Amino acid sequence: MSARRILFATIAAGGGHVTTAEAMAEALKRHFPGRFETRVSDYMAELGLAGQDRRHKDFWRWALKHPHLTRAGQHLIDAVPRLTRAFHAVILRDLAKAAAAHLAREPYDLVVANHGWLTVGLTRAQRRHGLRTRVLSFETEPFDASALWAEPRAERFIAPSNAARRDLLRFGIAEDRVDVVGYPVRQALLDAPARGAARAELGLDDRFTALISLGGEGVGGDPRALIERLQSEGAQVVFLAGRNEALKAQLADLAERGARIEGFTDRFAHYLAAADVVVGKAGPSSVLGALAVGRPYIATAYTALNERAVVRFLEASQLGGYAARVGDAVEQVLSYRAEGAVDAVAKRAAAFDFAGMTERLARYIAAYAETGAGDPGAVGSGLG
Repeated sequence: MSARRILFATIAAGGGHVTTAEAMAEALKRHFPGRFETRVSDYMAELGLAGQDRRHKDFWRWALKHPHLTRAGQHLIDAVPRLTRAFHAVILRDLAKAAAAHLAREPYDLVVANHGWLTVGLTRAQRRHGLRTRVLSFETEPFDASALWAEPRAERFIAPSNAARRDLLRFGIAEDRVDVVGYPVRQALLDAPARGAARAELGLDDRFTALISLGGEGVGGDPRALIERLQSEGAQVVFLAGRNEALKAQLADLAERGARIEGFTDRFAHYLAAADVVVGKAGPSSVLGALAVGRPYIATAYTALNERAVVRFLEASQLGGYAARVGDAVEQVLSYRAEGAVDAVAKRAAAFDFAGMTERLARYIAAYAETGAGDPGAVGSGLG
């Protein structure tokens, strides 16, 4: 029997959507070797909707720099879900047509969409343009959901948490179309080495270490003061600038004073494992990835409402916190130098069983691709 084909359709606006799509694709290959052919696609771009795709990504970059306006806009979108749906029905017509045509030419057994626009567009493709491919939607926000996902006719949703499920129901999704399974993380994080081994491989000193990562867009404030303050307190500091070469260059002189200043790296899991505490923007995939490795997370900024929910989760679960000011961030980071503090966070984070959630998502998706129904044994409380 030939391998069933699964397309993970996402939009590369921010790193979280791509990361979760890749994590689910990896999990299928790991737990069902040879049974599935998977592909992750930046789908609007692949469909040739270059203008709409560019505008969407440009808007997200703008939103990162204007968090208060972004959250106000999201409140408005959520307040009038019917109007949101009507607006999406208009602006996503071309997406629906293009997706139906593409999937007729290049058939898949299942499309897993992890962006609200794709859920709306693919549902419209099924309803208006004869798309016969099954569509399963993974609701990417871990602790809430916005009206961007409010498509009551969507085939089926999987949610990371009961809180996200409640929001989907509030926006008109039927109860029998939403299952809570969990949130996926990349295999490299699940296989991350022990702290001492990671430090040795990276050439870092074996002492208290803070990892600072402000996201691919470089948002979250100026890190210079934070790095200098932590160094003055005796902490080893690693800063990851990602693909932001300008930011890396601005901080290059700090490397001469002992900080590790890196750009994009394919050893992110090793850097997480080498750290005692992580500091960065409250992006869900960044936060949950750190927790999967057992490291506390101090968020210095959040943009959208879903990121505010992540901050509240960190604080309520005693897995980290929020510190917008440098002094507060330094104080929170250094609090984890206390004996047993990091180990206590690792123990609490382990209770979420990130490896188990990732495997259960693979099981659910595999069953849906093969039978049109998810594996009921994979359904649970997810992130709670």
